[in-house]
Amino acid sequence: MAGQCIAAATFISLIMSGVHFDAPTTPATAPDEVDFIVVGGGSGGAVVASRLSEVADWQVLLLEAGPEQESSSYVPTFYGWTTGNLKYDYMLKVEDSPNDYTGQISRAKQLGGCSSHNGMIYFRGTEDDYKCWESKGAKGWSFREVLPFFKKSEDCLDPDLAKDKEYHSTGGPLALQRMIYKDDNTNLLLKAYSEAGLRESDLNSGKHKEGYAWSQTTTKNGRRMSSNTAFLEQQRKRRCNLHVVTSAQVSQVVIDEKTKTATGVIFTDVDGNSRTVKARKEVVLSAGTYFSPQLLMVSGVGPAKTLYEAGIPLIVDLPGVGSNLQDHLVVRTMPRLQMLKTSKVPTVDDLLRDVDDFKKATGPRGAGPLGTMGSDSVVVRMRSPLQPWFDRRPYIYIQHPPGGWHDGVDRTPYCTNDTTTPNEVISYYDTVYPFVVLLHPKDTGTVLLNTTNPYGPPVIRQTVFKDSDDVRVYAAGLRRAVDILSGSKTLRKAGAELILSGGDSCKNIPKNSQRWYECLVRTEGGATWGHGVGTCSIGSVVDPRLRVYGVKGLRVADASVMPCVPGGGTNGPSMMIGERAADFIKRDHGVISRHPR
Repeated sequence: MAGQCIAAATFISLIMSGVHFDAPTTPATAPDEVDFIVVGGGSGGAVVASRLSEVADWQVLLLEAGPEQESSSYVPTFYGWTTGNLKYDYMLKVEDSPNDYTGQISRAKQLGGCSSHNGMIYFRGTEDDYKCWESKGAKGWSFREVLPFFKKSEDCLDPDLAKDKEYHSTGGPLALQRMIYKDDNTNLLLKAYSEAGLRESDLNSGKHKEGYAWSQTTTKNGRRMSSNTAFLEQQRKRRCNLHVVTSAQVSQVVIDEKTKTATGVIFTDVDGNSRTVKARKEVVLSAGTYFSPQLLMVSGVGPAKTLYEAGIPLIVDLPGVGSNLQDHLVVRTMPRLQMLKTSKVPTVDDLLRDVDDFKKATGPRGAGPLGTMGSDSVVVRMRSPLQPWFDRRPYIYIQHPPGGWHDGVDRTPYCTNDTTTPNEVISYYDTVYPFVVLLHPKDTGTVLLNTTNPYGPPVIRQTVFKDSDDVRVYAAGLRRAVDILSGSKTLRKAGAELILSGGDSCKNIPKNSQRWYECLVRTEGGATWGHGVGTCSIGSVVDPRLRVYGVKGLRVADASVMPCVPGGGTNGPSMMIGERAADFIKRDHGVISRHPR
């Protein structure tokens, strides 16, 4: 087929023929009564349900609002395809309020939650992140105390990391692996950061150090490992006591007003029927940072004033529900790294070879370009020159998503009359966007009920770069990142060019000065990074065993319980929370699980 074009639909079909996934063909039906109900099959909920169903005598029901995991999500190069697709993504709106951020937040609506459509980068956070948790009331959640639960999940497939038994383990259900294939642009970026004096490090050891890495990812042999893949797919086939029901929209937790005990949930099934399921022991909310507080509030648990305004009868006045929303912050105008000399436009033969590599996934190129995210797995953690001197945590994080091709390039060998052309194959690109992130901002937000429709999408208010310290610290970090990349001899020698657009409103300020970068941050518009946490925080909404204050038989186990946003993605910590929640529940109900090491 040399010199010819290939239909995009044919190319996708060839790729998908190499993907094996185990979604059931017949939808499950929820029993009328079970021991435990888990609401939400995302990063935390899938883990909780899977671990509880290890007890053969317990009947466990997992209710997921979305459908089964979308099949293309198993292919790393296709990550992001379901983002914005309302079948698989809520695309929540952030309300417009004075000085606040207005935009949308992608939240997955499929089994596996955001672990099924995120960028697959795996982070745990640093020791000091968990010290922040403890300072907010999360006693027993130090890094040393949560590390065994990270390791309990882990199946580390990188031999050099796996031999470090203090921080890594093998044999768990969640495969973690560095992607084997690296393109030329990726290798240049890694060399540039080494040249700048940063050390290649294991960023999951918990140490509060600067460094860069070719990151651990939630993949195995070039396939995504979501919480669904790791904790549910095989377990559903083996355990008759694990009931997983998709397209099940939970509208309320049923709470006995006299005894203040959660007794079940009300949900709407795939056919639009309203159903009530009873829980003999507990209900666990794992609906995420935006929906777990909403479910508490519509069930009568939350700030009295908020519930009164929405016409919801109050059962427990819990002011912390929905508050303390935290996220990582970015500026919408990112630097652009043009890498024209080291990029290759693929031929049809290249793509067919890539499909063959992907299907085999065992050669020297691993799963090849289709089993990677290109330069996006190059991650950097570093200090901002203006962050608080006493805080040892790096405040700046850099990721490097590939951005396709610059204008004018005949970018793919797809047939030009093919209207189904997919996104670019990520490992063929000549543009990289160094994505600079503020990890520990002061800005916070709130999740509220929509008073006209409490059961509809929640009201989200999130401040972004309203705090002057956030602006200063981020601007200094962005400046440092630009200096590293623009000053790299390795990148200059390879013909790479760093382009920093924006700043039209800052023309009267000396360019590249601290004041100019601060102006850039204020005028170009900020955004959150989709790592929202904190709206059901340990210490204010749940106790350190994740039990909701004032309500018996009700816990929360997802990113909403994190009292401080960690220094990296939230997928890994959310799975750890799922592990701990299941362990707490087993112990509280007299089933003593072996404490992980």
